[in-house]
Amino acid sequence: MKELEWNLSTLITGEEEFKTKIEKIKVKQKQLEKYQNEPLTKNSLLTFLQETEKIKEEANKILIYGSLCYYKNINDQKTNSLKTQAEEFYNEVTSKLNKLNSRILSLSEDTIKQYLEENPDLEQYKFYLNNLFRLQKHQNKDSNNQKIKENNNAINKQVTTYNSLVQNMKYKDIKENQKTIKLTPINYNKFLSSRTKEVRKEAYFSINESYKEKQEEFATILDTIYGYRIENSKLENYSSVLEKILFEENIDKSVIKTLIHSVNKNIPLIEEYFEIKKEVLKESVLNIYDLNIPLDTSLGKTYTLEESIKIIKEALQPLGKEYLKAVDFLLDGHIDAIADKNKYQALTFSWHTYSFLNFKGSYNDIKNLIHELGHIVNYYFSMQKQPFFYEDSTIFVSEITSIVNEILLNRYLLKTASSKEEKIFYLSKEIENYITTVFKQTMYTELEEKWYNTKTQESLTVKTLSDTYFNMLKKYYGSNIIYEDITNIEWTRLGHLYRFCYYPYKYATGLLMASTVATSLLYNHTLTKEEYITFLSSGSSNYSLELIKILHLDFKDSNIINQGFEILKKDIEELKELIKE
Repeated sequence: MKELEWNLSTLITGEEEFKTKIEKIKVKQKQLEKYQNEPLTKNSLLTFLQETEKIKEEANKILIYGSLCYYKNINDQKTNSLKTQAEEFYNEVTSKLNKLNSRILSLSEDTIKQYLEENPDLEQYKFYLNNLFRLQKHQNKDSNNQKIKENNNAINKQVTTYNSLVQNMKYKDIKENQKTIKLTPINYNKFLSSRTKEVRKEAYFSINESYKEKQEEFATILDTIYGYRIENSKLENYSSVLEKILFEENIDKSVIKTLIHSVNKNIPLIEEYFEIKKEVLKESVLNIYDLNIPLDTSLGKTYTLEESIKIIKEALQPLGKEYLKAVDFLLDGHIDAIADKNKYQALTFSWHTYSFLNFKGSYNDIKNLIHELGHIVNYYFSMQKQPFFYEDSTIFVSEITSIVNEILLNRYLLKTASSKEEKIFYLSKEIENYITTVFKQTMYTELEEKWYNTKTQESLTVKTLSDTYFNMLKKYYGSNIIYEDITNIEWTRLGHLYRFCYYPYKYATGLLMASTVATSLLYNHTLTKEEYITFLSSGSSNYSLELIKILHLDFKDSNIINQGFEILKKDIEELKELIKE
């Protein structure tokens, strides 16, 4: 397991280089200011873009390094300081570069077109330049940029406060087999999915009661963050936060509407699965705290890290040797998987070519590991083929790359399962993945929309947040579940809605598209490994809806969503048949 620790020296060797790089970037950025007054020719424009790209790349390394050090040791004052320095410096650099972009925009689009024709070396920046002009009406005067920078710093501080509250949460002890169990962020998922009803009930109440004690603090944080985001969207000439997020990726707003409509139409599939679950668990009714228990009855399967890596490599065989070679490279120094009390617990993520998780040996840990590998392989391939401006895929695209891996894992485990019980477990996991990734993430998107709309009129209070969450949950999970009064406080635990903005819907679209991609690769053979690698290597070199066409997907075609739900229906029918055997 020691191998699955970060080696961040390829980013920055330590705190001394961290500080040195900041000073060097400041010097380079000062030098860049000369372009404010000099005419931009076809050659000087190229130099300006090249120098800007280098500054952005170095500032990005600063941000990533400072943040990763923090998540690796969240209780250390030094790493907290590194993260704050990195975030504030990155916001400062971004603000100044946004100001310099106005110099490019002072040229006409016709002039840029002429420069592109006359200087072939500018071709790699064509998409960047065209997009800059597309976003032109959302460029800001200096005073607005300064305010946006200040707001972003304030948002980061609020997120840090949220992270600290979650990390330091104390829970009431519970009982298991007459033994007193101390719940921690490291172990509580185990007890939430306990096969003993009373244990999972106790764990559920213990966790939610602790969050309820701090509900006012969580509401204030969320209200503050949403307020800053709304203000930033107005400063950037958007009518709403949603318009800003969609416009930046050039995603048609019909995507959200189509997704919500289709998911709402298929909500009965959740109730159908819950009825199956109730039958397998031999429960007369399902309580809200019963939903986490896996359908493996007494299977209780766990995996070592070594076993998990072997399974993952076998599952990823359909993606070919080039993909597996990248996996081998990234397993050496790019994944931090060791469960450590100093690490941030309630978070799994990838950034650049680095993944973060706390591996404890469950099925979910293997799923998280293969999911995060999908993200960093995507970035790794894009790094090889794209200039820095296009290295990082949009979230809309990157969620496809991670969820394809999840599907391949589950299909492999289902195929190699040696017992009926195992098959039921893996098939149920695939179905539950739809519930958590498509249905629940779409539910969160509906929540975000309601909360942002509310915030434009009034403050987000505990009552508003709790009532909206509870009503939305009952809409999605149906009337056959027994809810608890304290269930309405679960919004306090939705970290993505604090840390990110309109992120969850991309999980939903990602799974629906990934289902089609996996089927195309494994069964229909209408998508080649080479085409998939090309997609992974494309970064953000085009708009998301254009890039997915490499995978033969057109999200404006409602059949893409329908195909995803057809796969879910098939899984439910297959599970019914298995149970009957």
